[in-house]
Amino acid sequence: MSETIWKFHLPILDKFFLDMPEGAHLLKAEAQSGEAMLWAQVNPDLPTERRYFALCGTGHPLPASYCVHVSTFQMPPFVWHLFEFVTPP
Repeated sequence: MSETIWKFHLPILDKFFLDMPEGAHLLKAEAQSGEAMLWAQVNPDLPTERRYFALCGTGHPLPASYCVHVSTFQMPPFVWHLFEFVTPP
């Protein structure tokens, strides 16, 4: 099967994980109908892997230095910043 775009629900938690097809390319996080979502380009034929994330609000401490910024999105009155751990926490 060819690659496609999948949507993943983001829990509003400091740290969490998502199971995604191996090598999923993260595209964008955004609010949709009041829910936090993440879109990724995936190959659905590949096995899944667990990926670890941190979500912090503006003004909150940033996650560890071994995280990379994925996306920033608004869910009024909050602005959220999504990071992915490059090594599991």
